[in-house]
Amino acid sequence: MQELRETAGPRTVAVVGAGPSGLAVARELERAGHRVTVLEEQDTVAGKCQSVHVDGYAFDLGGHICTNRYERIAQLLTELDVETERTSRYRVLDAGGHVLRQPMAFLRDGSLQRYRALREREFPRIGEPGLAHSARALAAPVARWIDEHGLDSMAESFGTGYTAAGYGHLDDDIPALYFVKYAEMTGLLDPGRELLGHRGDFTLVGGFATLWRRVAEELKDVRCGVRVTSVERRGDGVRLRTESGPVEADDVVIAVAPDRVLPVLDATDEERDLAARIRGNAYHTTLAAVSGLPGDAFYFLAAHTASRERAGHCVSYHHRYPGSEVRTFYSYGRPGGVTALLREDIETLGGRLTEVHLQREWAFMPHFGSADLMDGALDRLDALQGRNRTYYVGGLPAFELVECAVAHAQDLARRHFPPTGAH
Repeated sequence: MQELRETAGPRTVAVVGAGPSGLAVARELERAGHRVTVLEEQDTVAGKCQSVHVDGYAFDLGGHICTNRYERIAQLLTELDVETERTSRYRVLDAGGHVLRQPMAFLRDGSLQRYRALREREFPRIGEPGLAHSARALAAPVARWIDEHGLDSMAESFGTGYTAAGYGHLDDDIPALYFVKYAEMTGLLDPGRELLGHRGDFTLVGGFATLWRRVAEELKDVRCGVRVTSVERRGDGVRLRTESGPVEADDVVIAVAPDRVLPVLDATDEERDLAARIRGNAYHTTLAAVSGLPGDAFYFLAAHTASRERAGHCVSYHHRYPGSEVRTFYSYGRPGGVTALLREDIETLGGRLTEVHLQREWAFMPHFGSADLMDGALDRLDALQGRNRTYYVGGLPAFELVECAVAHAQDLARRHFPPTGAH
C-alpha cells in the first residue's frame, strides 16, 4: 500500500467540483502557496448553494441558512466583505394550513441534560469537523437510537426541520449520526455566541451564491463548463483529461461524491467498494409563483414530514420577500410526480399555483447506511486521504451542511498541505 505523502514544498493540485467544499479547499491551498486548478462541470460555481434572480429578487435553491455554529462561514463572509441579513422566521403548518406551535420540549423536559451526558460519554467529538470520529457510536437507525435512549422529545423538536432540510424521514433506515449532527448544527443544544451581529439565524443579501462567486473570483484558475473524462493517477502525478484538454497535477482533490466521479476514475477496489455503498436522497427545489398561501416565513409542513409514506409531497416552503408571490418549495420523490403533487399540496393549503419558474433535482446527502457505518465505512474513507495522490472532501465525509463541508475541507488542506513560504 502506498504510504501517505505529506507535502513539504509547493504542489500543483486539481480540484474536481466548485461547490463550497471544492472552493474552500482551493482557497486554503492557494493561501498556503500551492497552485490550484478548479474544474467544474456546470456553467457556474456554488454547487448546491445556487441562487437565481426572479423579478429583481434573489432566491436560494439550496443551502443558505446559517446558525450560530457557522463560524467558518462567518469568517469567510468577514474576509470577503459579504453582507448578511436575518433569516425569515420559522412556522409549522398542519394539513389545513393552520400554524402550529413548534414543540421544543426537548430543551425543557430534562432530555437535553441526558443527551449532553450521553454525548460526553459516547460521541464527545460530534461538534468537530468530519463524521468518522462519531460514526460507530451513532450507527444505529435513528428511530431505534431515539427509542433506546428515551429521546422522543428530541425527535419531536428537531425531526420536522431535519426532514424538511432533505435528510430523510425519521422512520427511514438512516443512521442516528446524521440526525445528531444536524441537531448539533442548529445551535440550539448549547448556547452560542452571536455571529456577525445576529442573535439568531442569518443568510446573505443577494443570495448565498454571492459568497462562492467571491471565493472563485479571488482564485487564480477556476474553469466552469469543463467535464472531466478521466482521472489517471501515477507515481509522479495525476493526469486529468477533460473535453477542453488535459490537466497535470501533483495531487487531486475530489470535491463531489465519490460515486459521481467513479465512472472516470482509475479506481482501486477499495474506492469502488466504498462508492457502491453510498446512498442519497432525491430532493427537489421548485421555484414557483403562488397566491393564497401564508407568507413571510419559512414553513414546515408537519403532515408531510412525519413519515416517509408522504414522500413526494412538499415538506416545506419559503416565502422570503413580502413583495413577491414567488416561493421556494422543497420535496422528495421522483421528478415526474413532484409538480403534480406540489399543485395538489398548494390547493389543499388553500393556495393556487400560477407559474413554475424552475425545478432543480439534487442528489442530496451522500451517506452510508447503519451496517456500513458499524463496519467502519467512514474510517475507511478517512484512511484513503492522501493515498494515490487523492483527497476527498464534501458532504460524504463531512455531512451535507455548508458549514460542515467547509470546515472539513479547510482542515484537510491545513493538515495535508502545509504552507510553503511562497505565498
